[in-house]
Amino acid sequence: MSFQFPLAAVLRYRESIERREQLALEKLQSEIAAVTVKVGQIEQECSAAAENRTAKLAQGIRAAELQFAYEYHRALQQQLDALHKLSQELKHKWNQQLACYQLARRNRKTLEKLRDQQLESYSRERAKREQAVVDDIFLSRRRRGN
Repeated sequence: MSFQFPLAAVLRYRESIERREQLALEKLQSEIAAVTVKVGQIEQECSAAAENRTAKLAQGIRAAELQFAYEYHRALQQQLDALHKLSQELKHKWNQQLACYQLARRNRKTLEKLRDQQLESYSRERAKREQAVVDDIFLSRRRRGN
């Protein structure tokens, strides 16, 4: 008879919970990365717009164009502020999700440890039974030899 862990279904359930939490963590991580990339793009756009505005000011620029350049810069700054806020919210969610994942992982590892202990105990008992059978066979052969 082979070893059967009585809580195997619970262990599979814990593994699926851990996997779900891990996927949620990875999703948040990819969202954070996307926001970080977008922040970098907008910062580059801000720099390019500032350089362009400075170059046009040196050449002479109409007041309407200058006002448009400042409005464009202000709009980019608002986008940056919104993205930084979103990034902070996502990082906060990521930290919360990390805690959920770690809890799910601990729960799974606890059950795995219990399964491993039971398997080890089963293996020792099985080895004892097999040794007892071998001992009985040896003793019965020895008695027959006398």
